[in-house]
Order: sequence, then structure tokens, then C-alpha cells
Amino acid sequence: MNNEQAAVLKADFDRDGFVILRNFVPMEQVNEICRRAEDVTRDQHRSDMFSNVTKGLERLDGYFSELLYRGKHVSVLETLLGRKPEPTTASFFTKNNNGQEVHPHSDALKGGVIWIALDKVCKENGCLHFLKGSHLREEEFKHLRAHEPTDLSDHPDLAEAAMNPGDIVFFRPTTVHWSGPNLDGSERRGFNCFYTGPYKDMRKKKMVKQMEAVSQKA
Repeated sequence: MNNEQAAVLKADFDRDGFVILRNFVPMEQVNEICRRAEDVTRDQHRSDMFSNVTKGLERLDGYFSELLYRGKHVSVLETLLGRKPEPTTASFFTKNNNGQEVHPHSDALKGGVIWIALDKVCKENGCLHFLKGSHLREEEFKHLRAHEPTDLSDHPDLAEAAMNPGDIVFFRPTTVHWSGPNLDGSERRGFNCFYTGPYKDMRKKKMVKQMEAVSQKA
């Protein structure tokens, strides 16, 4: 990516709060992520409403730690944020039934998120949705909660993030985002890395770690 392309991408990111890069991850790596994530999550059983999300992959397999800290997306995210991102966690998402849904919300933390499509994702199987520019109007949307239904299907700023395997979306946690249920039953897996900005105050850093458990569930 040259300087001109980077400037255009950052302008789109600053305006909309997200950008999608197509064919960013080669299929060989997509398959490797799927294989390793399924291996380390196979015996995990949870019963909460976000049981289809497994965080902390970087603690389960060094491969994911390497991706979280040094994946090629990190330099792109640094360009978009205008500062070095601080890695927080890597996650694996599945969505196999229509009961798994994350409602419109925004996360209070500053920073950036990357989400890699491991399968084809579309409206029918629960792709991500965003409200363009909502990161610039945090006060307007601060009432939204991931566990509380809110219908934004007719909102003029709605953007549907349909993606193919290997596509990646970069977004700000403060951008309103959600993912619907899987209505067609197709396989819908995703890989995510969450980053914050630099924190010099260790108490603030500890607070971020505590809040991370309830942020970014899409």
C-alpha cells in the first residue's frame, strides 16, 4: 500500500469508523486459522448468551499470539489509528444457529478491532453491520446494549459488511456494530483481534483489561 492509498484508506476510516480490505488474508492462512482455532476450542463448553465466542486464543496457541502482535494487519491498523495499537486479545467466532445474535452497540474503549472472515458472511448468515460515522456521535448511541434488541434496519447510515473468506474489516470499537442471527444455517466463522491505544497509567490499563470481558462480541 503506497502513501496515496494509505491516505485514502485513513480518510474513509476517519469518516465512517470502519473500512474493509478484500482478499487481505491468503486462503492458506485462513485455513490455518480455522484449523488451529477449532483445535483449541473443541473441548470448551459455555452456556452464556455469547457462548459462540472464544477469547484469549493468544494464551492457547503461540500462533495466535504472533498474529495478535505481529500480523500484517497491525501496521495497517497503526496507519488508520495514527498511533501504535496495544494488543489486548484474539478471538474465534462461530455462528451456527439463529439464536446467536449480537444487537447494535458500541464499546466504550478507544482503539481498533480487526475481523477476518473465515467463511462467506452475508445478511442471511449473520454478517457484521455498522452505522457509518457513529463513532463521531458517541453520545447519541451510548444507550445501545449488545443484549438488548434495537431495530436499526432502516437507518440511513446502515452498512452491511458482506465478506468473503480472507476479507478483513478494520473498525473502531466506538462505531455502532452488530451481527444478526444465522438464518440459512451455513458455516459462519470469524477471527478477531482487539487493540487499545497506548496507556501510560497502569490503573487505567488494568481497567481496560477488566472491561475487555464485555466488549467486542460481534
